[in-house]
Amino acid sequence: MDKGILQRYSTWAKENLENQIEVSLKALGINDENDIKKARKVGDVTTIEGDPTSYPADLYGKRENIIQLVKRNGYRNVIEEFAYTWFNRFVALRFMELHGFLPHGFRVLSNPAGGIEPEILKNLNLVKDDLKLDMGLCSEYKQNGKIEELFRHVLTKQCNALAGILPMLFSTDMGYLELLLPNSLLKGETVITRLNEIPESAFWDDVEIIGWMYQFYISSKKDAVYASKKTITKDTLPAVTQLFTPDWIVRYMAQNSVGRLWLECYPDSSLRSEMKYYVEDAEQTEEVQNKIDEIKYKNVNPEDIRIIEPCCGSGHILVYVFDLLFKMYEERGYQKRDIPTMILKNNLVGLDVDKRAAQLASFSLIMRARSVNNRFFNDQYYEMPHVYELQDSKLLKELEYRKQLKDLNLLNDEETKLIHYLVDTFENGKTIGSLLKVKQIDFITLDESLNKIKEKAVVNLFNIEFLNAGMQRLRELSNLAKILSEKYDVMITNPPYIGPSSMEATVKEYASKNYPNSKTDMFAMFMETGFVKKNGFLSMINMHSWMFLSSFEKLRQSILNSQEIVSMVHLGARAFETIGGEVVQTTTFVLRNCNIKGNAVYYRLVDSDDKENDFLISNARTGA
Repeated sequence: MDKGILQRYSTWAKENLENQIEVSLKALGINDENDIKKARKVGDVTTIEGDPTSYPADLYGKRENIIQLVKRNGYRNVIEEFAYTWFNRFVALRFMELHGFLPHGFRVLSNPAGGIEPEILKNLNLVKDDLKLDMGLCSEYKQNGKIEELFRHVLTKQCNALAGILPMLFSTDMGYLELLLPNSLLKGETVITRLNEIPESAFWDDVEIIGWMYQFYISSKKDAVYASKKTITKDTLPAVTQLFTPDWIVRYMAQNSVGRLWLECYPDSSLRSEMKYYVEDAEQTEEVQNKIDEIKYKNVNPEDIRIIEPCCGSGHILVYVFDLLFKMYEERGYQKRDIPTMILKNNLVGLDVDKRAAQLASFSLIMRARSVNNRFFNDQYYEMPHVYELQDSKLLKELEYRKQLKDLNLLNDEETKLIHYLVDTFENGKTIGSLLKVKQIDFITLDESLNKIKEKAVVNLFNIEFLNAGMQRLRELSNLAKILSEKYDVMITNPPYIGPSSMEATVKEYASKNYPNSKTDMFAMFMETGFVKKNGFLSMINMHSWMFLSSFEKLRQSILNSQEIVSMVHLGARAFETIGGEVVQTTTFVLRNCNIKGNAVYYRLVDSDDKENDFLISNARTGA
């Protein structure tokens, strides 16, 4: 995979899409937060102040939706969100058409026979029902030679048709996005024509391409944030902390946590021969070995293994863990076609503060499931991945949720307190993210309270926004609270590397209060999240400074007193393929949530120029 091509395209596409979308917004009379032209809907048309053109009536409502977003989130943020949504959609469509995953089987962005017209435009009669095409409009466009307009109509309908299986990318709730497509898509240097210039083989290899394109897409924002030296906020945190994990390190982490759990249960598993990054157990004294034998996982059903990736990014780690789990299910005799559904239903949970990352992680898992089961999109098999964007409760406070609950007068004191706890806990959820400490509260009562409001609340002009957007946010927070309060067999992640000192004051305060031993940096705080069950595994790669600096002395002592290092690969610099030449000094390791004072296996690769190869050589010697 030529990552240079991916980087050049992704950075260009970001700038191109943002410029095109700003042009489209201005054409709608939306110039910035404080300069929005008035519009009127009269009969079948919409008019915009200062614009002699008459638009269809439905444009008025779509434009109003955009205006609300601009006022709430800011003009530049809306442009950025619309741009990355279309970028994600185009990349997803390209991936799916090259793998033959689109339900109708035709290419939407390209034509294998050549020419500027995508294959689907030559087969409209075969897809008209699936896509709900307006064939009269299509014929009119064709007769008048308006191929760009025809394509925009078909593309919009294709996106709507995919909303059922890929709602995270193609939600029909964003119908206004069709207004913001670039004017030219098929001719010249466009976001689609340049995407089609990337060698098809780059998409055939793996969903890993999704992660690389995501990192390259946001790299310019990362550079801008660092250059500005401004406080890092919820809007800039994802770009600053995104770092794509090399594939061999992902395999080391997964094989020595999820894979180790499996081999404890089934020592003779054939999976061992496929895990070349697996590190054999260290030699122990008889006393320690007896303790280890007592706490080992035994006779585990694959459906019962729970794994969390709390900083999942675009899903690289989740996808590889999916592959490992698939082999475990197969080994226990499950039907191959049923396994992807069971993995997504039972085993994996992913979280990220970045909406676009969570979208791509879900997409990557669904693509992996579809690659194994060609009927996965059928209702019988389809399962939405448990991958979620971390949210905050600021919207609820803006909507004066306390007053709204009081005015509804539907909940008792206990029910109201549960909602207050939820809102207070997630006040800074977008920046603190998966580091939020969430108690095991009475979620049954909480859910019943939310259902009561849904069923009994009387809608009026003063509560309609709370009962729609506010209640949706409460349900999202309730679901996140359940996930963050649970325990898992394995936590596996590459966390953000950033000190709270460069972030908002609320994050610094939260770190000091809840993570006193590791408050210096988020990567260390993730070592103390408490997600892992007793005797379960924590597998990470992070900055190696926690092993040396005096500021982490209490963290080191805490680990030695409460956990067990199973293995560690001290990588030092140059383990990552970084953007802009940045140097990241790292270590990757597996901890067990127990304390038996045993031995561990360590590899020092700080001076290695080929860390993967040198690890494999050293591990082969140790294993022998």
